[in-house]
Amino acid sequence: MAISLKELADCIGVSTTGNVSVLRNLLGFFRGQLPPDPTGVPVRVSLLRQARLLQGRHLHLNVIAVGVDNFDDNDDIEIDYSIYRIRDIYAQVNIGVGRVEHYGVPTAEASGFDSPTTSDQLEQITDTWSVPNNGIDVFIPFNMNVCSDTGCTLGRSAIGGPCEEKNDKGMNGAVTGLWGSEQTSRTFAHEIGHYLNLEHNHDGSPDCPDTADGCNNLMAQTRCANSCGGGVRAAILLTRGQGNTMDNHCLARFECS
Repeated sequence: MAISLKELADCIGVSTTGNVSVLRNLLGFFRGQLPPDPTGVPVRVSLLRQARLLQGRHLHLNVIAVGVDNFDDNDDIEIDYSIYRIRDIYAQVNIGVGRVEHYGVPTAEASGFDSPTTSDQLEQITDTWSVPNNGIDVFIPFNMNVCSDTGCTLGRSAIGGPCEEKNDKGMNGAVTGLWGSEQTSRTFAHEIGHYLNLEHNHDGSPDCPDTADGCNNLMAQTRCANSCGGGVRAAILLTRGQGNTMDNHCLARFECS
C-alpha cells in the first residue's frame, strides 16, 4: 500500500508541524545532515527503503548522551554514523528503525556516570535516565573506561531487554562508548541486538566461531571479528534466524500501514 512521508511520520510519532527536516526529524540524524563515512565511501539514504521498512516490523530509539556538554562535532558524527549503519545492518533481516530521539545529561547532573569505570555503573546508568516511551534507550557516556585484566568493555546490554514499562530487573537499556565511527556503530547495533534477545553466536572466551561468516556476524565479539573475520567494518552479518528472534521482541513489533 502506498503511504506518504507525512503518514509515516505520524505513524512513528514524529511531528510534521513547523519546519521539518527529513534528515533530522524523520531519519533521526542529530546534526541534520548525513554523516561522513570514515573510509570516504559516499553515504546515501533511501526514503523508499525507509518507507518499505516502516511498513513492516521496526523499532524506535532514544539516544542519551551522558556528559553531553563535553561532546564535540566528531562525537556527534559517531552517533549519526551509528544511526546510519544500524539501518543498513538491520535491513538485512527486514527490521526498520523508526523514530530516533536525542537526549542529553549534562556533566553536572551525571554524578560521575559520564565516565563509568565498572559494569555496575553501566547498569545504574540505564536505570537512572530511562525514557518513558516505546523506544529502546541507548546510552552513550562521554568517557567510558570499564577495563580489567581481560580487556575493556565496549558496550553492555541485557539479553532480551524490558518493554515499554521499564523495570529494575536487569538493564533498562543498552550502553556503548565512543570508539571511533566504525567501532562505535558496530557496538551500537550489537548491543541493541542483545536488547532484542540476541546472544553471542559463539561460546565466548577463548572460543570464536569456526567459520568466516560466523566471525563476521554482528553478534560475534569484537575480538573474533578482528581475529578470524574481516574486522569490525565487515562483521555486521545477521542470519534469518536472528532476524526472527529480533522480530519477536515486544519493542520491534510496530508496523505502519
